[in-house]
Amino acid sequence: MPLHLTDLKARIIDYLHHLSLYDYIAYGWLGAFLIVLILLSVLLAKRSPGFSLTLILIVLILMSAGPFGIKYLLDQTVRNVTIIDRNVTELPFSKNLIVLGNIRNNGKIDLRGCRVFVDIVRKDQNKYLTMLYRLKPIRKMMLKIEKPLKQDGMLPYKVVFDHFALPKKRYAVRQKVECF
Repeated sequence: MPLHLTDLKARIIDYLHHLSLYDYIAYGWLGAFLIVLILLSVLLAKRSPGFSLTLILIVLILMSAGPFGIKYLLDQTVRNVTIIDRNVTELPFSKNLIVLGNIRNNGKIDLRGCRVFVDIVRKDQNKYLTMLYRLKPIRKMMLKIEKPLKQDGMLPYKVVFDHFALPKKRYAVRQKVECF
């Protein structure tokens, strides 16, 4: 299933609802830096219009790419989590696929919850087809866990796909986790 507009809206609202102090500080610094660049470009507009235009272009680039970069950097440092003990079990008698794992908090803060994304992707020998199959998985599921995860702590999860009857050699399971 592709990511629908309502799913994207729900993820953005969920992200904004779970902002931490580190997020507010980082976005505040970005906003202050952008305001300083805009004021500097206005002050230098008569003396050096080319430099002023370059500053405005930098502001536009930072306004569009800055929030994504901040989220990525915070996810890699402050909210760093990994999935360990991954286990995929196929139950042939009931046609179910069970995905188990543990989320480990390697970050610098205690987390309030996590979202686990599990995609079942078709395998292929052709690397271009494999990239295409990653964009359009066979099945996908998101599990939202509202339990706190302490620093250096672990949190188990379990995702069950019902009515799943593909042979094991024809698919791969991709797992990703985001915590807040």
